[in-house]
Amino acid sequence: MTPSRFRILTKQLADARGARHGTVVTIEDGRITELTPWTPDTKPEPNDIEAQDALLVPGFIDIHIHGGAGRYLMEGTAESLQVVAHHLAKHGATGFLSTTITAPWSEQAQALAVAAQAMHSPDNGQEGAQVLGCHLEGPYINPVKKGAQPAQFIRPPSIEELVRETGENLHAVKVVTLAPEMDGALPLIRWMAQQNIIASIGHTNATYTQICAAIDAGARHVTHCYNAMRPLDSREPGVVGATMAHPELTAELIWDNHHVHPASCRALIQAKGADKVILISDGIPGTSMPEGYIFHLGGLPINVKDGTARLPDGTLAGSLLTLEVAFQNAEVFNLAQRSAMTSRNAAVALGLGGTKGLISPGYDADLVLLNPNGDVQKTFVAGRCVYSAP
Repeated sequence: MTPSRFRILTKQLADARGARHGTVVTIEDGRITELTPWTPDTKPEPNDIEAQDALLVPGFIDIHIHGGAGRYLMEGTAESLQVVAHHLAKHGATGFLSTTITAPWSEQAQALAVAAQAMHSPDNGQEGAQVLGCHLEGPYINPVKKGAQPAQFIRPPSIEELVRETGENLHAVKVVTLAPEMDGALPLIRWMAQQNIIASIGHTNATYTQICAAIDAGARHVTHCYNAMRPLDSREPGVVGATMAHPELTAELIWDNHHVHPASCRALIQAKGADKVILISDGIPGTSMPEGYIFHLGGLPINVKDGTARLPDGTLAGSLLTLEVAFQNAEVFNLAQRSAMTSRNAAVALGLGGTKGLISPGYDADLVLLNPNGDVQKTFVAGRCVYSAP
């Protein structure tokens, strides 16, 4: 059992503001209360955690995650949600958005209801990552860029339908991925902006001009940039070009070295700045499962093969990435930039910038200790150790 007051003594910590060496982080009742130098004169206390070789960073926040460890968030059960929450904590995530896919509204509404209930539960985050809300990836997308989403459940964008189908759990919807070129999308984007719901451009064949119209309507986010969208061309910048050119947009990025080439990852971050990119897992049930594992998403069979998850025709179907690996893959950027992209930027986007994403007095003690190889050593959610490596 984690004590209500303890200290982490670390030789190095980093957050979006930079790195520092030799620091004592004091945690009381789930919050960070003090940062002081760790010197030879520091007197040991009974509950101290000494992290001589580890790096302490803010807990990762995964705003686009469908499942892991063999479980699927679209199962719509408290058990599957808890298994995924524990899986995420094992890989350094301390908060996440339960992410749906295009499916019958009854299934999406059930997954949303379970996430909403978990958000308000006193047990939220006690045994794994905290549920911070829900990300609806569809159904308001373009069939031309559906990727692994089932086409038969794609719907025309509608304010009335979204309100009706989400019902009393609309408050738990934090992000909606949609294609802004579809009829009805712009009014929906305007309405979501008024409700503080993030309208995220994704699974879209929009032109640059159509993306500009979406930005004017209030779109501020891009779902897994480069993937399932119109690419950059010399005379038609498309979605990718608009994302790079417009600072209003924050871009999700799957840095697993399968979905996006590392050079393209670097180009996006260099174009936008590390404060405008959020690394996501887009993780699915096959994450952490063995080679050859087969599961289904939206009725479509997915096979874990050669470190990827693919449909029978070879189409990538979500990723097997976890955020500590994304943090490692982005090592060409400094620790502050990587911490911003795995924690701070997501917290700010979700309106949680005053409590999450930094190692600072007053902030939630959502923290991860990484060993020199970048693997997770310990994960703390609100000061509670929810994972400790064997």
